[in-house]
Amino acid sequence: MCGQFDVLLDLNTLKVFFDMLKPDQGDRQTVTVAPTLPAPVIVQNPEDGAIGLLPARFGLVPHWYRGALREWKATTFNARVEDASVKPAFKGAWRYRHCVVPAEAFFEWSGPKSDRQKWRITRGDNQPLAFAGLWDEAPTDQGDVFSFAILTRQAGPDMRAIHDREPVVLPPDAWDAWLQRRPVDLASPSPLRLQNLTQQSSLF
Repeated sequence: MCGQFDVLLDLNTLKVFFDMLKPDQGDRQTVTVAPTLPAPVIVQNPEDGAIGLLPARFGLVPHWYRGALREWKATTFNARVEDASVKPAFKGAWRYRHCVVPAEAFFEWSGPKSDRQKWRITRGDNQPLAFAGLWDEAPTDQGDVFSFAILTRQAGPDMRAIHDREPVVLPPDAWDAWLQRRPVDLASPSPLRLQNLTQQSSLF
């Protein structure tokens, strides 16, 4: 699963998702996002086809929801790639509204409750992550709310030791196709680097 991630905020780094160029190495401006918090996602405007950034809520609220935003309690920050096309909350977005979620890293926990281990996961080549996502727009009591979910799949070899699921990370040559809702390989995992934050903190 992917419940927390470091979203990229620096516009110069985000430019990589439009030009597909290699960004400068080193520290990149980020902030940690958890469900219900906002993050910028990359979408294709359904009216004119332009690609741009959309500030959206992490945790998808489907277009058919008409109630109070605070009363939307469903766990919809992740969508399983195996059944997102048929789940009521996701099937409209799966068909019409794809997004790419730019990130520096995501977080996962492993082990028993008495000895939880926190992990920070990045791409193996130190490039930004690009999660495959779904977005939607709902007319709630707070006005139109834009929101998104991150797709997840069975864990690949790098993640399997700590969790049975991982977010779908798109390679650069699949970004445009995903945004335009063309067929994309969502099953092949990307190389990931895992850093145990719990062990590091215990050293100090």
